[in-house]
Amino acid sequence: MRSLFAIVFAIAVGCAVVDGKTFTKCELAKLLSENGISKASIPDWICLVQNESAFSTSATNKNKNGSTDYGLFQINNKFWCDSSYGTNDCKIACSSLINDDITDDIKCAKLVHKRHGFNGWYGWKNHCNGKTLPSTAACF
Repeated sequence: MRSLFAIVFAIAVGCAVVDGKTFTKCELAKLLSENGISKASIPDWICLVQNESAFSTSATNKNKNGSTDYGLFQINNKFWCDSSYGTNDCKIACSSLINDDITDDIKCAKLVHKRHGFNGWYGWKNHCNGKTLPSTAACF
């Protein structure tokens, strides 16, 4: 009986896991370019995503202040996406930031960048700013 319970439990847990896409560097570089990101700044974006979400669309992070970061770019719900917690400047549901369609994520990330530059992300500030960035030359 215990083994049956263990099997059912394992299946239930497996079904509850959010299935997200993990991009490769070049897949993401091409999508960024197709969505209006200049090729010159793509290495910064790649470094940011690598350090914020490890290229996973389903990444989330609960912050100490009670807010949550969502998706590939770890967009925060205090300011950028729809939740009862913040202002939703991107006019987007937080749940749409953790699916495999990243067009809306890129649009929102571009707004964050327009207002704050890459300094809007600690992953970029701590791991990319002034450091050697990933090369994307082989991607194009």
